Amino acid sequence: MVLAWLLATGVTVGARTLGRLLRAAGYVYKRVRRCLRAQRPEGRFRAAQRRLAYVRQQARAGRVQLWYTDECRFSRLAPLTHAWQKRGQRAQPLPAVRGKGGYSMLGFWCEPPATTTATAITTATATTAATFPYWTSETAFTAELWVKAVDEWLATQTGPTILVLDNASMHRAQPVRASLAAWRERGLTLCYLPPYSPELNRIELLWHHFKHCWLAPADYATEQTLFRRINDIASEINTKYQIACG
Repeated sequence: MVLAWLLATGVTVGARTLGRLLRAAGYVYKRVRRCLRAQRPEGRFRAAQRRLAYVRQQARAGRVQLWYTDECRFSRLAPLTHAWQKRGQRAQPLPAVRGKGGYSMLGFWCEPPATTTATAITTATATTAATFPYWTSETAFTAELWVKAVDEWLATQTGPTILVLDNASMHRAQPVRASLAAWRERGLTLCYLPPYSPELNRIELLWHHFKHCWLAPADYATEQTLFRRINDIASEINTKYQIACG
């Protein structure tokens, strides 16, 4: 094979020539998927899927408030999104790793048309977000900060409320366990998802649009522009920035 010969002999070729050789060998340049689906417990995933479908029906009927929460990392280090792969085969998954630098954002999201009024703050100062309570930080969130965020968000809720979340360690740490009884008295139920089931947490769809549709290349120019832009967008989610869920 020509490609094997090039590697063995150390001959260098231009990017366009290499691309032509790879296409001739049956490869295509396409998006790389980062996926942990093979590691999830399928039975628990299907059960959670059915439970959430029922809860969404209850939320549409106005019997409960259904919210989703998650933490997202925004970094100026661009991820590898495309690679040469064999034509006709499924995209190859790569390990999901977190780069250094950037900011973490913790958000609470309720699917439209449901709305709420809440206060969103950064680690330094308070700002206002009409329908998307959020917190930003240069570091990952701790259990103590997450409990504080839940307490402030829950103060804006009335009636039975279900919060969908993953099994991150901070979501099950001692400060959280110590708050569970008080949260239940205030009408909150935590709905933990099975491991490796991000597609069940609909805020993941919002994060996808945030990164791939609402942020522009110029927003990554400096740490300051990135910080300012992610907070500007977050403050207008469910108003200027919206997504549709089936």
